[in-house]
Amino acid sequence: MSSAIPGKTFLNQYRVEEFIARTPLGELFRATDERSHKPLALTLLPKSISDNAEAIKELEAESKKLQVLSHPNLVKYLGLFQTPTLAFLLEEWVDGPSLQTVFAHAPVSVNEALVYARAICGALDALHKQNHFHLNLAPELIRINEQGEIFLGGIAHANRHETPTAKYPPLYKSPEQIQHHILTAAADTYALAVILYELVTGAWINGKKAPKTNEAIGRAHLETTPPAPILLNKQIPDHFSRMILWALRKNPNERLKTTTELLSSLALAARVSVDEVPLRINLTVAPVTSAVLNEWQFLPPPKPNILTADTPPLEDRLAAISIPKKKKSRVGIIPVFIFILFAGFLSLFWFVRPAEIDIATPEPSTPFAADFTPPPTFTPLPKPTDPHGGRIAFTCTRGEYNQLCMINRDGSGLTQLTDMDASNYYPVFTPDGGSLLFSSNRNGAFDLYLLLFSEKQLFQITENIGNVVSPDYSPDGRKIVFANRAGEGPTSIWMVNTDGLNPRLVYTGANEIVATAWSPDGERIAYAMSMGIPQEFEIFTMDVDGRNHLRISQGLLGIGGSVDWSPDGKFLLIYAGPFGDKDIFKLDASTGNAIQLTDGGNNAGASYSPDGLYIVFNSLRNDDQADLYIMRADGTNQIQLTNHPEPDWGAQWVE
Repeated sequence: MSSAIPGKTFLNQYRVEEFIARTPLGELFRATDERSHKPLALTLLPKSISDNAEAIKELEAESKKLQVLSHPNLVKYLGLFQTPTLAFLLEEWVDGPSLQTVFAHAPVSVNEALVYARAICGALDALHKQNHFHLNLAPELIRINEQGEIFLGGIAHANRHETPTAKYPPLYKSPEQIQHHILTAAADTYALAVILYELVTGAWINGKKAPKTNEAIGRAHLETTPPAPILLNKQIPDHFSRMILWALRKNPNERLKTTTELLSSLALAARVSVDEVPLRINLTVAPVTSAVLNEWQFLPPPKPNILTADTPPLEDRLAAISIPKKKKSRVGIIPVFIFILFAGFLSLFWFVRPAEIDIATPEPSTPFAADFTPPPTFTPLPKPTDPHGGRIAFTCTRGEYNQLCMINRDGSGLTQLTDMDASNYYPVFTPDGGSLLFSSNRNGAFDLYLLLFSEKQLFQITENIGNVVSPDYSPDGRKIVFANRAGEGPTSIWMVNTDGLNPRLVYTGANEIVATAWSPDGERIAYAMSMGIPQEFEIFTMDVDGRNHLRISQGLLGIGGSVDWSPDGKFLLIYAGPFGDKDIFKLDASTGNAIQLTDGGNNAGASYSPDGLYIVFNSLRNDDQADLYIMRADGTNQIQLTNHPEPDWGAQWVE
């Protein structure tokens, strides 16, 4: 699978750049966060974990504790993320070689090995103090940056009984892991001892190259007594050699008890104090690693993904019916449903009524560039004559980017509106149906843009106020509400005038807010806010001034990040359910009572027709291919609207 992943964008935010290595947790890739343009480490979990509900549940349960865990030698863990077809872990990227690269130049001196031992023992000790075990130690997860600092990654584990995946042999698994016994911190001590053995001898614990099969590797861990390291490298002090063998004992109760004890014993054997061991790689103590660092090609600073002057204007790309390009193979990875969540996990509550907060309002500003003409202020026109809405706008993933498409409600007239090296999504029609508002990162950060169909002109509405998603118009067409992440704070609710003037913060929630919708009477705003479980939300409403918050959703599990009002304002359209099996529900806006409208198919992103008689939504029921479907408001007569090998999602009816 690794060759098919680079170039893909997951959850509309994480672009995979290159395959790095196989690890005990899964395939490791370098990725880029398209919001912050920072490099990240993305570990694609194997199906044995991503399809294991118990393993995913344990990873989710550990995430909150791991995200706040901090140590100078631990890679910052960012969380577990899921799409309908896969799951992956994110960590900060440490740019530099891994210990696997250093292994190619092993053996190293005892003093050089001690630098690694001090860094890794310190990182493991920080984990163990939180009653968390690593259980996946491997040289590919130990990286050295340009400054010589050593970092341990991969701190999330599937569960304490997880068997090794076939793609990564159990080279650094303890005997008790192989035997599926209850595990303790001693398992990490054993794995580290295997790594140090290989580092100072240049051989695996059998005294030569590791066996090629998992069965043979397992037998070596369980039955073979490792040759003393001093027999393979005469420069190793005898007591140092004995300490490594002590940490490699088969019975975990007979090993050195802690990584701190291991480090102290190794330092004493080398006749140095722990405090004398350097905190980072330097040429004097660690010449082998220093030489590797000197030859390493470090990444240049990441550049934002922006359009060039040579990019054709969008209005020139307003086309007739687009013809889907033939693909050599079907795209297997689906970036889905909603703009990616930010990590930030809090405790669960059965009922939440957010506190009212006094919020400072930014000074009014004009967000247009000097050569930009503000969009015209429009007066809402009469509703379209077709009561069900003649057109539907949606996000259509085409290649590496999310584009905007439009289609008639009968499935005819498919038109791809954008074709650029940028992500465009959250389309919403203006109240008169003559223009389309959407979010795009075509100039770096995500901002709002307005496309006037009649004039074929594009106007930028917001500029550099954060990362803007999920806009919706007030019924009178005078204001736009949207979710925005400004700076390092959580994604909050903002408003702006339709001419782009006076962008302002309205409400900062307790957690990330990912969807907003203005009620038909103009008095309330519905929103979806995270309550601590990754990629799950609760539905709230508030007054347009950011006060009087009410939690509407009650008892539904796995609520997704979208919400839409029925035209009469009585119901809120959402999707919910277990991972990989979401359904469409409507919530009574006054009582929170939920009515299920679909049953199976993994459905999301629902939107009412202007008269409330029909609903458009996206579903993965067709061979895990995300397409648009239409059904009656009671869930009957479900009809497929689009059929494309790449995802179609996030649909909105013309208003």
